[in-house]
Amino acid sequence: MKLPTRRAFALSATAAAFIAAAACGTSAFAADFTIRLGASQPADHPMTATMNRFKEVAEKESAGRVKVEVYPANQLGSQVQMNEGVKSGLVTMTYSSIAYIGGNYEPKYNSLMLPFLVRKDNVDKAWAALDGELGKELQQTLERVGIKAMGYGPIGSRHITNSKREIKVPADLAGIKIRLQPNKVHIDTFKTLGANPTAMDFSEVYSALQQGVIDAQENPADIIATNRFNEVQKYLSLTGHFYDFAGLWMNKAYYDKLPADLQKVVTHASQEAMKFHRKLYTEKEAGYLEGLKKAGMQVYQPSAEELKKFQTATEPVYAKFMADAKDKAFVQKVWKIMGRD
Repeated sequence: MKLPTRRAFALSATAAAFIAAAACGTSAFAADFTIRLGASQPADHPMTATMNRFKEVAEKESAGRVKVEVYPANQLGSQVQMNEGVKSGLVTMTYSSIAYIGGNYEPKYNSLMLPFLVRKDNVDKAWAALDGELGKELQQTLERVGIKAMGYGPIGSRHITNSKREIKVPADLAGIKIRLQPNKVHIDTFKTLGANPTAMDFSEVYSALQQGVIDAQENPADIIATNRFNEVQKYLSLTGHFYDFAGLWMNKAYYDKLPADLQKVVTHASQEAMKFHRKLYTEKEAGYLEGLKKAGMQVYQPSAEELKKFQTATEPVYAKFMADAKDKAFVQKVWKIMGRD
Protein backbone atom coordinates (compact mmCIF):
# COMPACT_ATOMS: atom_id res chain seq x y z
CA MET A 1 0.00 0.00 0.00
CA LYS A 2 1.61 3.26 -1.17
CA LEU A 3 0.86 6.25 1.01
CA PRO A 4 0.11 9.60 -0.71
CA THR A 5 1.50 12.76 0.81
CA ARG A 6 -0.60 14.76 3.24
CA ARG A 7 -0.68 17.71 0.79
CA ALA A 8 -1.83 15.52 -2.13
CA PHE A 9 -4.57 14.03 -0.01
CA ALA A 10 -5.74 17.44 1.18
CA LEU A 11 -6.17 18.58 -2.44
CA SER A 12 -8.11 15.45 -3.43
CA ALA A 13 -10.31 15.71 -0.33
CA THR A 14 -11.16 19.33 -1.19
CA ALA A 15 -12.17 18.31 -4.71
CA ALA A 16 -14.29 15.48 -3.33
CA ALA A 17 -16.05 17.90 -1.00
CA PHE A 18 -17.05 20.15 -3.93
CA ILE A 19 -18.35 17.15 -5.86
CA ALA A 20 -20.35 15.94 -2.87
CA ALA A 21 -21.80 19.40 -2.31
CA ALA A 22 -22.84 19.62 -5.94
CA ALA A 23 -24.46 16.21 -5.76
CA CYS A 24 -26.44 17.21 -2.68
CA GLY A 25 -27.67 20.30 -4.47
CA THR A 26 -29.25 18.26 -7.26
CA SER A 27 -31.51 16.24 -4.95
CA ALA A 28 -35.13 16.42 -6.12
CA PHE A 29 -36.73 15.68 -2.77
CA ALA A 30 -36.17 17.14 0.67
CA ALA A 31 -35.71 14.63 3.49
CA ASP A 32 -37.83 14.77 6.63
CA PHE A 33 -34.74 14.51 8.86
CA THR A 34 -31.10 15.43 8.21
CA ILE A 35 -28.30 13.86 10.25
CA ARG A 36 -24.95 15.64 10.33
CA LEU A 37 -22.32 13.01 11.14
CA GLY A 38 -18.75 14.15 11.74
CA ALA A 39 -15.40 12.69 12.76
CA SER A 40 -11.74 13.64 12.91
CA GLN A 41 -10.29 11.04 10.54
CA PRO A 42 -9.66 11.83 6.84
CA ALA A 43 -11.79 10.75 3.90
CA ASP A 44 -9.67 7.67 3.15
CA HIS A 45 -9.78 6.26 6.69
CA PRO A 46 -11.96 3.22 7.55
CA MET A 47 -13.94 5.31 10.06
CA THR A 48 -15.12 7.49 7.19
CA ALA A 49 -16.00 4.41 5.14
CA THR A 50 -18.01 3.27 8.18
CA MET A 51 -19.88 6.57 8.36
CA ASN A 52 -20.67 6.23 4.66
CA ARG A 53 -22.01 2.74 5.33
CA PHE A 54 -24.32 4.21 7.98
CA LYS A 55 -25.44 6.81 5.45
CA GLU A 56 -26.11 4.17 2.80
CA VAL A 57 -28.24 1.97 5.05
CA ALA A 58 -30.13 4.82 6.76
CA GLU A 59 -31.06 6.58 3.53
CA LYS A 60 -32.06 3.36 1.76
CA GLU A 61 -34.13 1.88 4.58
CA SER A 62 -35.87 5.19 5.27
CA ALA A 63 -36.74 5.54 1.57
CA GLY A 64 -35.14 8.98 1.58
CA ARG A 65 -36.92 10.31 4.68
CA VAL A 66 -33.53 10.45 6.42
CA LYS A 67 -30.61 12.26 4.81
CA VAL A 68 -27.12 11.73 6.23
CA GLU A 69 -24.37 14.28 5.63
CA VAL A 70 -20.91 12.87 6.35
CA TYR A 71 -18.17 15.28 7.45
CA PRO A 72 -14.71 13.72 7.91
CA ALA A 73 -11.40 15.42 8.75
CA ASN A 74 -12.67 17.76 11.51
CA GLN A 75 -14.96 19.67 9.14
CA LEU A 76 -17.41 20.18 12.02
CA GLY A 77 -14.70 21.20 14.48
CA SER A 78 -12.18 19.43 16.70
CA GLN A 79 -13.20 16.10 18.20
CA VAL A 80 -13.79 17.78 21.55
CA GLN A 81 -16.05 20.31 19.82
CA MET A 82 -17.94 17.62 17.91
CA ASN A 83 -18.55 15.61 21.08
CA GLU A 84 -19.80 18.73 22.83
CA GLY A 85 -21.89 19.53 19.76
CA VAL A 86 -23.59 16.14 19.99
CA LYS A 87 -24.29 16.74 23.66
CA SER A 88 -25.82 20.18 22.97
CA GLY A 89 -27.56 19.24 19.73
CA LEU A 90 -25.48 21.43 17.39
CA VAL A 91 -24.12 18.22 15.82
CA THR A 92 -26.39 15.21 15.32
CA MET A 93 -23.78 12.45 15.47
CA THR A 94 -20.06 11.82 15.74
CA TYR A 95 -17.84 8.76 15.60
CA SER A 96 -15.02 8.99 18.12
CA SER A 97 -12.97 7.16 20.73
CA ILE A 98 -14.52 6.13 24.02
CA ALA A 99 -11.42 7.72 25.59
CA TYR A 100 -12.86 11.19 24.86
CA ILE A 101 -16.23 10.18 26.35
CA GLY A 102 -14.63 8.54 29.37
CA GLY A 103 -12.46 11.58 29.91
CA ASN A 104 -15.25 14.15 29.73
CA TYR A 105 -18.72 12.66 30.20
CA GLU A 106 -18.95 9.12 31.61
CA PRO A 107 -15.93 7.72 33.51
CA LYS A 108 -17.26 4.16 33.42
CA TYR A 109 -15.86 3.91 29.88
CA ASN A 110 -12.38 4.27 31.34
CA SER A 111 -12.68 0.77 32.81
CA LEU A 112 -12.00 -0.52 29.29
CA MET A 113 -9.13 1.90 28.67
CA LEU A 114 -6.54 0.48 31.05
CA PRO A 115 -3.18 -0.62 29.61
CA PHE A 116 -3.06 -4.14 28.18
CA LEU A 117 -6.52 -4.98 29.57
CA VAL A 118 -8.05 -5.45 26.12
CA ARG A 119 -5.81 -7.11 23.55
CA LYS A 120 -6.23 -8.86 20.24
CA ASP A 121 -6.34 -12.22 22.00
CA ASN A 122 -9.31 -11.27 24.20
CA VAL A 123 -11.06 -8.47 22.28
CA ASP A 124 -13.97 -10.80 21.42
CA LYS A 125 -14.93 -10.73 25.12
CA ALA A 126 -15.07 -6.93 24.97
CA TRP A 127 -17.23 -6.96 21.84
CA ALA A 128 -19.66 -9.40 23.44
CA ALA A 129 -19.88 -7.17 26.53
CA LEU A 130 -20.35 -3.94 24.57
CA ASP A 131 -23.01 -5.57 22.38
CA GLY A 132 -24.75 -6.98 25.47
CA GLU A 133 -25.72 -5.95 28.99
CA LEU A 134 -22.57 -3.95 29.70
CA GLY A 135 -23.20 -1.85 26.61
CA LYS A 136 -26.80 -1.24 27.67
CA GLU A 137 -25.64 -0.09 31.10
CA LEU A 138 -23.12 2.30 29.58
CA GLN A 139 -25.77 3.61 27.19
CA GLN A 140 -28.21 4.32 30.02
CA THR A 141 -25.66 6.24 32.09
CA LEU A 142 -24.39 8.26 29.12
CA GLU A 143 -27.92 9.28 28.14
CA ARG A 144 -28.10 11.34 31.33
CA VAL A 145 -25.80 13.91 29.67
CA GLY A 146 -27.78 13.90 26.43
CA ILE A 147 -25.65 11.51 24.35
CA LYS A 148 -26.95 8.19 23.02
CA ALA A 149 -24.48 5.40 22.21
CA MET A 150 -25.64 3.79 18.97
CA GLY A 151 -22.90 1.15 18.76
CA TYR A 152 -19.19 0.47 18.96
CA GLY A 153 -16.49 -0.10 16.38
CA PRO A 154 -12.72 -0.66 16.47
CA ILE A 155 -10.12 2.03 16.62
CA GLY A 156 -7.78 -0.82 17.45
CA SER A 157 -4.38 -1.52 18.96
CA ARG A 158 -2.53 1.70 19.70
CA HIS A 159 1.21 1.86 18.99
CA ILE A 160 3.92 4.44 19.69
CA THR A 161 5.56 6.58 17.00
CA ASN A 162 8.31 9.10 17.69
CA SER A 163 11.08 11.11 16.06
CA LYS A 164 13.86 10.40 18.58
CA ARG A 165 14.69 6.71 18.92
CA GLU A 166 13.47 3.13 18.76
CA ILE A 167 11.20 2.24 21.68
CA LYS A 168 11.92 -1.31 22.86
CA VAL A 169 11.37 -1.15 26.63
CA PRO A 170 9.79 1.38 29.02
CA ALA A 171 13.15 3.01 29.77
CA ASP A 172 13.32 4.15 26.14
CA LEU A 173 10.36 6.48 26.79
CA ALA A 174 12.24 8.53 29.38
CA GLY A 175 11.71 12.23 28.66
CA ILE A 176 9.81 11.63 25.42
CA LYS A 177 7.14 14.31 24.88
CA ILE A 178 4.12 12.32 23.72
CA ARG A 179 0.62 13.39 22.73
CA LEU A 180 -2.26 11.42 24.21
CA GLN A 181 -6.03 11.60 23.98
CA PRO A 182 -7.60 13.80 26.70
CA ASN A 183 -8.10 10.91 29.11
CA LYS A 184 -6.65 10.60 32.63
CA VAL A 185 -6.04 6.85 32.35
CA HIS A 186 -3.92 7.41 29.24
CA ILE A 187 -2.00 10.25 30.87
CA ASP A 188 -1.36 8.24 34.06
CA THR A 189 -0.18 5.27 32.00
CA PHE A 190 2.53 7.18 30.18
CA LYS A 191 3.60 9.09 33.27
CA THR A 192 4.11 5.72 34.92
CA LEU A 193 6.18 4.60 31.92
CA GLY A 194 8.48 7.60 32.36
CA ALA A 195 7.35 9.66 29.37
CA ASN A 196 6.32 13.32 29.37
CA PRO A 197 2.67 13.09 28.22
CA THR A 198 0.36 15.90 27.17
CA ALA A 199 -3.33 15.79 26.25
CA MET A 200 -4.07 17.24 22.82
CA ASP A 201 -7.01 17.12 20.43
CA PHE A 202 -6.34 15.01 17.37
CA SER A 203 -6.74 17.97 15.01
CA GLU A 204 -3.54 19.51 16.40
CA VAL A 205 -1.28 16.45 16.33
CA TYR A 206 0.31 16.61 12.87
CA SER A 207 1.39 20.24 13.16
CA ALA A 208 2.65 19.68 16.73
CA LEU A 209 4.81 16.80 15.50
CA GLN A 210 5.98 18.79 12.49
CA GLN A 211 6.98 21.78 14.61
CA GLY A 212 8.67 19.68 17.30
CA VAL A 213 6.24 20.72 20.03
CA ILE A 214 5.93 17.01 20.78
CA ASP A 215 8.22 14.09 19.93
CA ALA A 216 5.70 11.30 19.78
CA GLN A 217 2.11 10.15 19.54
CA GLU A 218 0.31 6.80 19.75
CA ASN A 219 -2.36 5.43 17.42
CA PRO A 220 -3.28 2.34 15.38
CA ALA A 221 -1.55 1.74 12.04
CA ASP A 222 -4.51 2.95 9.94
CA ILE A 223 -4.61 6.34 11.68
CA ILE A 224 -0.83 6.71 11.46
CA ALA A 225 -0.95 5.92 7.72
CA THR A 226 -4.00 7.90 6.60
CA ASN A 227 -2.88 10.98 8.54
CA ARG A 228 0.62 10.71 7.05
CA PHE A 229 2.37 10.76 10.42
CA ASN A 230 5.20 8.87 8.69
CA GLU A 231 6.12 12.24 7.14
CA VAL A 232 7.02 13.62 10.58
CA GLN A 233 7.83 10.47 12.57
CA LYS A 234 10.66 8.01 11.98
CA TYR A 235 10.06 5.21 14.49
CA LEU A 236 7.05 2.96 15.10
CA SER A 237 6.97 0.47 17.98
CA LEU A 238 4.13 -2.08 17.98
CA THR A 239 3.40 -1.95 21.69
CA GLY A 240 -0.40 -2.39 21.52
CA HIS A 241 -0.59 -0.78 24.97
CA PHE A 242 -4.28 0.17 24.62
CA TYR A 243 -7.02 -1.39 22.51
CA ASP A 244 -9.28 1.51 21.67
CA PHE A 245 -12.97 1.52 20.75
CA ALA A 246 -14.97 4.07 18.75
CA GLY A 247 -18.49 4.95 19.74
CA LEU A 248 -21.14 6.12 17.31
CA TRP A 249 -22.65 8.91 19.43
CA MET A 250 -25.99 10.59 18.72
CA ASN A 251 -27.78 13.52 20.31
CA LYS A 252 -30.43 11.85 22.45
CA ALA A 253 -33.05 14.56 21.96
CA TYR A 254 -32.71 14.20 18.19
CA TYR A 255 -33.12 10.44 18.42
CA ASP A 256 -36.16 10.81 20.68
CA LYS A 257 -37.94 13.11 18.22
CA LEU A 258 -37.63 10.62 15.37
CA PRO A 259 -40.79 8.60 14.60
CA ALA A 260 -40.60 5.04 15.94
CA ASP A 261 -40.02 3.54 12.49
CA LEU A 262 -37.09 5.87 11.83
CA GLN A 263 -35.61 5.14 15.25
CA LYS A 264 -35.52 1.51 14.12
CA VAL A 265 -33.89 2.55 10.85
CA VAL A 266 -31.05 4.54 12.44
CA THR A 267 -30.54 1.84 15.06
CA HIS A 268 -30.24 -0.83 12.38
CA ALA A 269 -28.01 1.40 10.24
CA SER A 270 -25.74 1.87 13.27
CA GLN A 271 -25.55 -1.89 13.85
CA GLU A 272 -24.72 -2.52 10.20
CA ALA A 273 -22.05 0.18 10.20
CA MET A 274 -20.39 -1.26 13.31
CA LYS A 275 -20.30 -4.77 11.81
CA PHE A 276 -18.83 -3.26 8.65
CA HIS A 277 -16.06 -1.47 10.54
CA ARG A 278 -15.08 -4.48 12.64
CA LYS A 279 -14.65 -6.57 9.51
CA LEU A 280 -12.83 -3.80 7.64
CA TYR A 281 -10.36 -3.20 10.47
CA THR A 282 -9.39 -6.87 10.54
CA GLU A 283 -8.95 -6.98 6.78
CA LYS A 284 -6.94 -3.77 6.39
CA GLU A 285 -4.65 -3.52 9.44
CA ALA A 286 -1.73 -5.52 8.01
CA GLY A 287 -1.84 -3.58 4.75
CA TYR A 288 -1.54 -0.23 6.51
CA LEU A 289 1.44 -1.50 8.50
CA GLU A 290 3.15 -2.73 5.35
CA GLY A 291 2.51 0.65 3.71
CA LEU A 292 4.22 2.43 6.59
CA LYS A 293 7.26 0.20 6.24
CA LYS A 294 7.44 0.90 2.51
CA ALA A 295 7.11 4.62 3.25
CA GLY A 296 10.32 4.43 5.27
CA MET A 297 9.22 4.10 8.89
CA GLN A 298 11.44 1.95 11.08
CA VAL A 299 8.98 -0.53 12.57
CA TYR A 300 9.93 -2.47 15.68
CA GLN A 301 8.02 -5.41 17.12
CA PRO A 302 8.88 -5.79 20.82
CA SER A 303 9.51 -9.34 21.97
CA ALA A 304 7.18 -11.06 24.43
CA GLU A 305 9.74 -10.38 27.15
CA GLU A 306 9.90 -6.68 26.27
CA LEU A 307 6.10 -6.36 26.18
CA LYS A 308 5.99 -8.00 29.61
CA LYS A 309 8.17 -5.17 30.89
CA PHE A 310 5.59 -2.65 29.67
CA GLN A 311 2.79 -4.61 31.31
CA THR A 312 4.64 -4.89 34.62
CA ALA A 313 5.57 -1.20 34.57
CA THR A 314 1.92 -0.15 34.13
CA GLU A 315 0.48 -2.30 36.93
CA PRO A 316 0.37 0.68 39.36
CA VAL A 317 -2.15 2.35 37.03
CA TYR A 318 -4.71 -0.34 37.95
CA ALA A 319 -4.37 0.23 41.69
CA LYS A 320 -4.67 3.99 41.27
CA PHE A 321 -7.69 3.63 38.98
CA MET A 322 -9.54 1.36 41.40
CA ALA A 323 -8.75 3.64 44.34
CA ASP A 324 -10.21 6.63 42.46
CA ALA A 325 -13.20 4.82 40.92
CA LYS A 326 -16.65 5.91 42.11
CA ASP A 327 -18.33 2.70 40.95
CA LYS A 328 -15.88 0.00 42.00
CA ALA A 329 -18.41 -2.77 41.37
CA PHE A 330 -18.65 -1.77 37.71
CA VAL A 331 -14.85 -1.74 37.37
CA GLN A 332 -14.64 -5.22 38.90
CA LYS A 333 -17.34 -6.44 36.52
CA VAL A 334 -15.39 -5.19 33.50
CA TRP A 335 -12.14 -6.67 34.73
CA LYS A 336 -13.80 -10.02 35.37
CA ILE A 337 -15.23 -10.05 31.85
CA MET A 338 -11.77 -9.39 30.46
CA GLY A 339 -10.19 -12.13 32.58
CA ARG A 340 -8.51 -9.95 35.20
CA ASP A 341 -9.35 -10.92 38.79
